[in-house]
Amino acid sequence: MKLRNQRLLTKLVAIALLFAGCEQRHGTEAEQVTLQERILSHPNPTSYEFDAALGDVKEAIKTGYDKWREEQRKKYREKVWKGAGDTKSKHLLTLALQLSGLTQLLWKGDGDSLAKGILSKPGNENDAYIYGGDTPVGESEVYFKDGQPLIYYADFHVHLTAASPKMTRVEIHTHDSNVVTGVNESWSPHGTSFTSVKVEATTIEEYEILVGIGEQLGAKGMPPLAVPGPDAPVKQLKLSRER
Repeated sequence: MKLRNQRLLTKLVAIALLFAGCEQRHGTEAEQVTLQERILSHPNPTSYEFDAALGDVKEAIKTGYDKWREEQRKKYREKVWKGAGDTKSKHLLTLALQLSGLTQLLWKGDGDSLAKGILSKPGNENDAYIYGGDTPVGESEVYFKDGQPLIYYADFHVHLTAASPKMTRVEIHTHDSNVVTGVNESWSPHGTSFTSVKVEATTIEEYEILVGIGEQLGAKGMPPLAVPGPDAPVKQLKLSRER
């Protein structure tokens, strides 16, 4: 356990140094990058009504999040970036990927500034916010570049509404969804940084959150998760990034 913690600390320090180079650069020109988007056969639900009281749903969110976080850590902590790039780039992207699952579950008063003040707004008092920051969700199931799944980042606002004393509606709203497209090795006083592009939320991660809540509540009849297979239709995207 001590060795594992030391390795994790090393990764965190390395990635913190890396992102120190991600300052806003003025006067840079927009650069186009081409991605591939695998098309879902149909979008997943991003909201669901559970036959459970509000308090029970909040407990299910906590337990389901802890389970998901541990599963992500197990899945990615030894993962190696297999995409294109030189040795240094691959090492930095591997470090980033291995931080998947180290997000934070926030409630009102825990970190309202990290949640962009969303939890402080009227009507959101019981809501939760999954904050990633420099921590990725994991490899995208939708966005690829040259056959390699890209590292996906996003925050999620979990909005709760008591439809009745024994029924709660949960809605997942995604913020700051983006994918890393490479490493910017041009000179900077702060060092190397990642390049990324904004992308549309996929509905996959949103529904995974809902399914995790449903599992804790013993919900029946939730539709299966839709993900694009390797033979799914592909759309070419040309998006702008800052270099």
